[in-house]
Amino acid sequence: MTASPVELAGFPTSGRTPQAPSYAHAHWYFLATLGVIMAGFWGSFFRPAAARDVVHSIHGVTATLWIMLLAGQSFLMSRGQVRWHRRVARGAFLLMPVMLLSAVHIVRVMIVNATIPAPIGPMLALFDLPVVVFTGVMFGVGLANVRRPSAHKRFMAATVLPGLSPALARLFQTLGSPSFFFALHASLVVTHAVLVALIVSDWRNGVRERAYPLALAFFLTLHAVLVPVGTSAWWGAQMTRFATAPWPL
Repeated sequence: MTASPVELAGFPTSGRTPQAPSYAHAHWYFLATLGVIMAGFWGSFFRPAAARDVVHSIHGVTATLWIMLLAGQSFLMSRGQVRWHRRVARGAFLLMPVMLLSAVHIVRVMIVNATIPAPIGPMLALFDLPVVVFTGVMFGVGLANVRRPSAHKRFMAATVLPGLSPALARLFQTLGSPSFFFALHASLVVTHAVLVALIVSDWRNGVRERAYPLALAFFLTLHAVLVPVGTSAWWGAQMTRFATAPWPL
């Protein structure tokens, strides 16, 4: 017997023991993450009087729309609206490249920003540039697994994680963090904890997907090399070359 579209999406509709739809409430978690990101970037972007250039505005808007799109997709699937889920998904092909390209431009500007201490800009670039690649890879693998809903939705959910640490670092500083580095490390620890919680939840439910373990390995590695490599003279020189090379934006 052929499974229905709703069942293929991970929402069982038959059987003696109905199961709770997988990720049926994920849209609330996406919106909660968006709330944290808005709180962290309130002063630099979301506040009405915040000063921002065109590329920062484009990146902020597309990143916000991306999380809202994922929340909308979760909501649609929780209601069995598979056809609308597919229609809305077309927006991802516009949002993702614009979000990633604008992020790279912002990193280039940050590296040569005279108001940012010399070691900090290149160090943050060591976080931001791999994260751009990570987001694109998670998105691509998520699309490749569109017929495997259990993997598809987890890889897509992982694309939200890169915005969590920067937002938390800014939020911790606003709340009185002892130092910039304390806020940075604390934000990454929270990201690790979120991923561990997701992995444990999956294991308890008998799910053995790779998205969250791969994401955890990525963020742990990035955390380990961020300060020693990111503040080195060699990395600073590479980033100066990167920031001053020709760029279309």
